Amino acid sequence: MKRFFLAALAALFAVCFAQSVPSWLIKPEKEFPKDKYIRAVGEASSVKAAQNSALAEISLYFNTKVDVVNVAVNSASAVAKDGAETFSSSKSFKQIANVSSSSEFFCVSFTDPFYDKKADKYSVLAYINKAEASDIYKNRIASLMESINLYSDSAAKEKEVFIAASSLSKAAVMGNLCEKYIHNETLMVPSESDFYKADLKKIAAVRSERDSLKKRMSFFIEMEQKDKVFAPVYSKLSSIMEKRGYAVSLSGASYTIKVNLACAEENYEAGPFVRPSVDIAILNAGGSGVYSYSKAFPRIGSKTMEQAYTRAVSKVTQDLEENFLAE
Repeated sequence: MKRFFLAALAALFAVCFAQSVPSWLIKPEKEFPKDKYIRAVGEASSVKAAQNSALAEISLYFNTKVDVVNVAVNSASAVAKDGAETFSSSKSFKQIANVSSSSEFFCVSFTDPFYDKKADKYSVLAYINKAEASDIYKNRIASLMESINLYSDSAAKEKEVFIAASSLSKAAVMGNLCEKYIHNETLMVPSESDFYKADLKKIAAVRSERDSLKKRMSFFIEMEQKDKVFAPVYSKLSSIMEKRGYAVSLSGASYTIKVNLACAEENYEAGPFVRPSVDIAILNAGGSGVYSYSKAFPRIGSKTMEQAYTRAVSKVTQDLEENFLAE
């Protein structure tokens, strides 16, 4: 009898102190059915790593790749309980789960983590409510298409070819993002694929028209400063134009890119400094400006004036790479 009592007590002790495995880990379909949610379980040695693992699994659904995510959004909601107000908290990534394709996941949330003491690992389930995410995608798509149509209409009315092409380039960049949103939205709601056929056709037409206009233009780069130290600026501008689909010509160009790169020299006890500034204007055949870019930079120093100039020119070329004709 005593042995039976001890055995029962041991069993009761084990039940009381056994870990309670959450239902979403045992039967995820019951709590997060696939017809309403996109879901994935992530497991790792830390909560953050488990969340990232779950996001990586969800990314396979969208056929893209998740960048490392290190920031969670904390939110709290008030709950009335026994006449007092308590707070329940939750973590989500909602609109900050950036992926390498420049698309986004919306309405991504996480369950509370489960720690398996025996396996020494955390488990987290990431989930997306399809209906909520679909509504966000639809709104984003509609907003982008409105802007695309405005830029396209503006280009159609514009007589200056470079300005028209610039408008279409902006529309094309928006079109790239819009296509990704359409891709994600129709994966969740396949029945709506036909609804976006007109939008996809419009985006393709914008790209085609932009490329056609670019082929009608050529550019001559004219540097006011002829010193060899400024040659990298010429090379960088030439590279930027070609990357954007424009032709750079040494003669007979339809546009001229005039470049004035000024470098103010300053000498201090610490050594020589150069304060660079750049002014760029794109002129059409009639001499009218169609685009301009200007920027002044902080002073840049080095051991010698020659090295200071080299560093200054490097800073200018880096800035041009990032900002000149940015779309």
